[in-house]
Amino acid sequence: MLELKTLGLNHPSSWLSTFGFALAWLVLMLAYSPLADRIATRWVAKPPTLGAFRMLQQSRSKLILGIVAAWILGGFLEELIFRGIILQSTQRLLSPVLARPMATAIAVCTAALGAGLIHLYQGPRAAIIVTQLSVLFGLLFVISEYNLWTVVLCHGLYDTIAFIRFANKQSKYSQLESTS
Repeated sequence: MLELKTLGLNHPSSWLSTFGFALAWLVLMLAYSPLADRIATRWVAKPPTLGAFRMLQQSRSKLILGIVAAWILGGFLEELIFRGIILQSTQRLLSPVLARPMATAIAVCTAALGAGLIHLYQGPRAAIIVTQLSVLFGLLFVISEYNLWTVVLCHGLYDTIAFIRFANKQSKYSQLESTS
């Protein structure tokens, strides 16, 4: 049976440092996002299909509902599945046969590929972007000593910013006709 501690959901020694680390990593992720998009654009010309998010632009209440859903589905469930379960399980499986750094690197990439795959509904370019960002979430999980709360906070805040920018038509893809 999996325990909360095993998944990275134990009570952090300091919520303030957990939140601070999540914010600092968020800055890194926001800075990397344009590069992730440029890399993905080299591989896939067609922009992401973001019609599922168009409702965020319709009203503030839909935006708030979308943000709440993003925190639950993206921030919490994705991180629980991909970092708490897949990353750690892959690492435990590979550690007896590979050096720990190699097992960790493969585990981070395996979890990131899984996260990218579940975002294929947004198109291949989005999946490539998400895979890259998911590698960063995996690194955060490892660097934070497997504190899932740090990654949940960072992911939730990242999605909140992305949703607000999309709703206010400030993101690169928020005004594309092909996303409706």
